[in-house]
Amino acid sequence: MAGKRQHYLPRLLQRGFLDDPAAEAERTWLHRIASPAKCVGIRDVGVEDWFYSRKGILGEKTLDDAITNFEGGLAKDVASFRDVPSGSVVEARLAAKTVTHLVIRTAHLRRSISDGIAAITSELEVLLSNPQRLGSIMGVTAPLLGSAVVDRIRSRAIELEKFGFPATFSERLMSYFVREQAGRLIPQIAEAISPLVPSMLAGLADKVRDTHNELVAKPLDDHGWVARLSLFSWSVEAIKEIILPDAVALARGEQGVFEPLLFSKQDDTEVVVLPVAHDRALIGRRGPECAVDLGEFNIQAAAACEGFFIAARSFDSEKLSEMIGRGPARALAEAIKSALEITEKARLPSRNNFQILERKTPEHQDFTFQVKLHGFSDDVLAKEYANVIATVVQDLSRDMPLYDLDGITIAADYGKALSEVDRGDPNLPPVVSSALEYGVGVAMPITVVRAGKRKQHLVFAASVADGWISKDASSQSQSLHLLMKMLAGVAHSTQYVATAFAKPDAMAREFHAAVAEAPVGYWTTRQAAFVSPEEGQNYAKLTMDSLAYAKNTIEASRLRMQDSSDVYEPVSTAISCIYAVLCHAADWLGHRDGLAEVDPTGGFDFPEQLKIYGLDRWIELLGRDLAACYMEDGTLDLEVVKMLGRHVERLFWCFGIYCWPEDDSVRCIVSDRPLRPPYFDPSGHDLFGEAS
Repeated sequence: MAGKRQHYLPRLLQRGFLDDPAAEAERTWLHRIASPAKCVGIRDVGVEDWFYSRKGILGEKTLDDAITNFEGGLAKDVASFRDVPSGSVVEARLAAKTVTHLVIRTAHLRRSISDGIAAITSELEVLLSNPQRLGSIMGVTAPLLGSAVVDRIRSRAIELEKFGFPATFSERLMSYFVREQAGRLIPQIAEAISPLVPSMLAGLADKVRDTHNELVAKPLDDHGWVARLSLFSWSVEAIKEIILPDAVALARGEQGVFEPLLFSKQDDTEVVVLPVAHDRALIGRRGPECAVDLGEFNIQAAAACEGFFIAARSFDSEKLSEMIGRGPARALAEAIKSALEITEKARLPSRNNFQILERKTPEHQDFTFQVKLHGFSDDVLAKEYANVIATVVQDLSRDMPLYDLDGITIAADYGKALSEVDRGDPNLPPVVSSALEYGVGVAMPITVVRAGKRKQHLVFAASVADGWISKDASSQSQSLHLLMKMLAGVAHSTQYVATAFAKPDAMAREFHAAVAEAPVGYWTTRQAAFVSPEEGQNYAKLTMDSLAYAKNTIEASRLRMQDSSDVYEPVSTAISCIYAVLCHAADWLGHRDGLAEVDPTGGFDFPEQLKIYGLDRWIELLGRDLAACYMEDGTLDLEVVKMLGRHVERLFWCFGIYCWPEDDSVRCIVSDRPLRPPYFDPSGHDLFGEAS
């Protein structure tokens, strides 16, 4: 019948590390972290009440009884290892069984598993409190959906084909709304799962104990480690002052560091060391070429301990106790980190043609530019305008490359001035304002060619220039903000040389032009935000005006259709309208992100205004995607830029236009039924903001 006090570090092994082998009392030096070594009886080391078996009934054979019976013969074998000369060969099967049995029965294994469960539980709780990372692991919050998510959506899209939905359209629709809704969906998932974690993990301690006992009770011949270690060459070697870690045996792999045997990979293991006495170790080598250097063994053995080690003397002067636990803790942390990273990578999108555009960091250059008045003449005003421009350009050029600025034209007749700008190439058509009927154009950059080099010429309406010298602070800051934004655009064109996408698909060819200016607008407005914080209100109003205009204009175009195939006019109209919406929305987002602190007067209630179009979640997704275009080092991620065309499709749906790729072309349907998706409970918390 099992006794209450059950040793998981058997005394038959501890006896090789006695302080005084001749003394009647068997004592060893116990080393624990953060406490001095103590000379204690081995009956009190590596022992725990009912570690293997609960108290059995009279006559019942327990696991502890079985271990005791087995170790009767093992004690003789281990004792013999201490008495043979150094270099004595040990039969491989005997050595393999001895090492495997002593390692498997330790508390080190059980506690490492328990610590692992505790660490995983803790990591799970942290993960559930960080919905953004949870969303990343699920593969739904990155600019490009994870490949596992894409595969699942694609399979569902194929299933919908039998109901008449083109698979390519269903896939695009579901992919977009998974991303758009992720901000609200992921926190709800986390909130739902968090309370379940304790119950999910309840009882695991008992399960770990039962599983460990099953492993110990398993016949040694059935253990994979026995078969593996039986292929090693074994001998007993003399070693000076070796310690016995609670992990018992250590293995060295190809990395050259000793670690607990069961933490190592069987295929990588080259050397195994089982200390059997303070001056002896049973050593197994995978091959004769595997040299054994035990110079750092004690340090690595202490680090491999879960809770303690014993030795024939105190090692306090060597400070080995401070190393206890570092190995398992580090291995566990690295294993959890690696598992999460592997999971996250598995959810990352597959990029076959990864395209980036590195930001140029040009050296400072001296440059000149001209300021022209168009359609009026006033030397006094010209001088005042020029002074303002010169001051702003001088300040900005310290941080931005502005040497590609060709000149600035200030026009009384803005439209005429645009058309009369010398572009440096007679084959280029005259420039016209891109402003639609709901607004008035007041500023535009024009690409020109000078001496074979592309430069930027800026045209401003005279009303903007008047604002630069206005006595009204609001008018002045608004006008200077626009000047700053336009100059930032010059810097952007210098730092990011325009490039074409590699193999654009049919949808990109048709619709990317409608969103092509959005990243530039986002970037430039972000740079200029500090000049006029209240400008956010204007950008929000322009976006709402452009949406109202798009709704009415697209609807009017739809009503002029002769039949369902007559889609050219409404689609073309929609492209020009959506271009304006995306430009204004990008300006608002860049302005918002450019401000260090949220200004309640800056139009930051804008998402709420967009609910009438079902676009409150869309604006946040667009903002994340535009921000993701620019990597931390300033590199422009062209894969994300190319993906922005999906936002054109999203706005199309808002106005009843549905397009999808078909072979190498695009199929479109113009409907009187816009898509306004239902949303989750608005009282829920949002991943990318506060309660919404």
